[in-house]
This record gives sequence, structure tokens and C-alpha cells, in this order.
Amino acid sequence: MKKIITVVNGGDKNSAAKKRAAELTLPPKPAVPTELGKGLLPLVIVGIRELTPRVRAYELRDPHGKELPFLFAGSHLQVPVLLSDGKIELRHYSICSNPADRDFYEIAVLKDASGRGGSLSIHDNYTVGLRLNCEPPVNQFQLHADNSPAILIAGGIGITPIKPMVQVLVARGRRVQLHYAGRSLKEMAFSECLSHELGANFFAYPADENKRFDVMQVVADAPHNALFYVCGPLTLIDAVYTSATLFGVAKDRIQCEQFSSASSTNDGPLFVELVKSKKLIYVAQDQSILTALRDAGISVNFDCCVGDCGTCTVKVLDGEVDHRDQVLSDLDRAEGMMCVCVSRAKSERLVVDL
Repeated sequence: MKKIITVVNGGDKNSAAKKRAAELTLPPKPAVPTELGKGLLPLVIVGIRELTPRVRAYELRDPHGKELPFLFAGSHLQVPVLLSDGKIELRHYSICSNPADRDFYEIAVLKDASGRGGSLSIHDNYTVGLRLNCEPPVNQFQLHADNSPAILIAGGIGITPIKPMVQVLVARGRRVQLHYAGRSLKEMAFSECLSHELGANFFAYPADENKRFDVMQVVADAPHNALFYVCGPLTLIDAVYTSATLFGVAKDRIQCEQFSSASSTNDGPLFVELVKSKKLIYVAQDQSILTALRDAGISVNFDCCVGDCGTCTVKVLDGEVDHRDQVLSDLDRAEGMMCVCVSRAKSERLVVDL
């Protein structure tokens, strides 16, 4: 492939011709898609906003201006994304617009170079006018309906399902506090509007200002009947559960949602033996068990892909599981159940009932 010549004043007289010839040797850019997905809910991107240097909000409307399906705060939307290998897969993003607004949905996407490629694809390929055939909204992170006070806790992009919860609770006249941790205020999406909404009940913890979020103190100071809603990394969720145990807060008073799968740099490859299918599946170090199963043509139900819903649960017959989900009970785990979207193996081999 020829090198493209940069033209400057005083360059040789044949430079323009050389440049055109060189450009002809470059591979064509892939066509920009005008439509993605096969879901039953058609949506069109009508607006894009830069919320932070790494977070973009996408406004989605019905192609014909119709009212969108009703949803509850905490719902997420499954959207199709075109990955770098040409595959179209579904990714899950919380709907961060006010549920009272039925004419549009909004999702906010953090560009994560270390992720599975979905957020990079969205930032590269989602443009105004693109039609997305999505799956209808799903909610596994529901608000309570009674008058109990709410303590909302968000870490980073985990603010996306929390924001509409704030709006709904304020509209209901409920007592609510929001504790929001992030790298810096400029990286914390929606911080300004939420601060305005909640006033003295908004607490921000930007790391670059050395403001430490004392989870244990927040749990200790909470009203005796408070309900907790947590979305963020697994470390934050674990800190809330640990503090709750220390202060006698029942688990059923805590709702949580991870914003990413619980992977580890120490994960090694493993083999999964399928008893019914009589197959041995290799799972690479940087691959989830769910992905390896699907790539091998094994039918496995799944939904959230972050260990929150339990849809991908399978029964393990042999091997030691490293549980990383937030949905299975101690009894489920004792009976050999496993969420293959996020959980891993402590042993080099698992035998499952598939």
C-alpha cells in the first residue's frame, strides 16, 4: 500500500496526482448502517448529547411519533449494536429519562475501551436518523410503592437508572437521599441537574477532590425503615451489603444492579463439559461462559448479562463455581445453580446439565 503524501506549500508539482493515486489504494470505509436489529420496538435516534467527555446521551423516539410503552423507573432497554467483527448483538442500557415522558426514551452510554466493544460501537455508529429495532423495556430494579424513605447510591455510570428513580420519588413526595461517587464532577453525568433537584439531600463524592464515600456511615445513619437502591461496580455493592449486615439491615431492604460484568484480571481459561449435549467447550481467559456456549451453538436463555436477572442460570453437576451474580440465593448456590453470564470457575473444569 502506498503512503499518502501530505501536501504543503512549495511541494512538487505532481504531489496532488500522487495523493489521489495513494488514496485509491486505501480500503473502503465500511458503510454506515441505517437500521440495526430485529426487535419488536422500533426507535429512531433523534438527538445526541455530550454529557461528559466519555458519556453520550441518545434520545430515542418512535419513527411515527407515537407514544412509547409505559415503563417504571429502573427499566433498561436492549439495543442492537454492530460489533467490530460484523456481528450484531444486544446490549443493555438503563433508560435514564423521566418515566413520565412517554414521547421519548433516553439512554446514556459510557465509552469504555476495556469493555466488550458495545459502547465503542455505539459511540462510533449511533448517529441521528439511525433506526434501532429494540426489545421492549425490562425492569429488574424496581422501586417500592410505599412511603418508606429511600437511600439511593450510585457509582460512576451507575447513575443512569438512579436518575429516574430520583425524579419519580420526588414527584411522589417521598423522602430521598442520593449519594453519588465518581472520578470528578465533570465526569459525573447528571450531577448538576440532580443537585438542583435534591438540594441538601444530594451528596457528591468526586475522587479528584479527595471526597471519600463512607458507605458504612451512610448505612448507619439511615432511618430504620429506609430502603436502599444501589447501582455501580461490584465493590460498591459489596460495601453496601457488608455495612448492612453489620448494622442489621435485612437483605430484602436492598435493591442493587451492577453496571458491568464482574470480570477479573486473574481469570484463567477453563473447560465446560455439557452432559446432555456431549460436548466439551473451551472458555478463553477473556470470554464469559455464556459467550463461549453461544459461540458453540448451545442454546442458553439470557437477558441482563451482568448477573442481575438469573435468566442464564444453569445447574452445575461437578466443579467449583466462583459466583459473581447478585441474584441467586445461598440455597440456589448450594443446589448447584450458576449464572453463566458473569460467574466463573475456581476449578479448571465445570460439568453442567446442558
